[in-house]
Amino acid sequence: MNDTPSTRPEDVLAAVDRTPYGAVVRDEARRRQMVYESLISGPDPIGREIGQQLRDGNLSPRDLLTVGDYQAFLSRARVQAERLDLADLAAAARSAATDDLTSDPDAERSDADRGWAGYGDESSGERPWR
Repeated sequence: MNDTPSTRPEDVLAAVDRTPYGAVVRDEARRRQMVYESLISGPDPIGREIGQQLRDGNLSPRDLLTVGDYQAFLSRARVQAERLDLADLAAAARSAATDDLTSDPDAERSDADRGWAGYGDESSGERPWR
């Protein structure tokens, strides 16, 4: 495996796919639920409202763009996403994949790993993405 982290998104996703989080990335309902819960538990009141609207099926992601009150939040989120360092993200994913391969499978899972357990396992009743 190459030790130099790639900055190509497909390489980052491939590295994530080799970690336990790869199953989350492949499970659309679980991934959505995690995003919604992350927004709902976040510090920004607009973000919490957006998360609730998405979770409850009152808005689709596309509908968010039509709500004027959400524009500033979405703009800030876009700027934050643009600042993501894909090389750091790829390195973290590779590290997690290596840790997973070298860890004891019988060892108790950490609280951080348990935090996502169960999200998206049940039918959410959400409308499909448009």
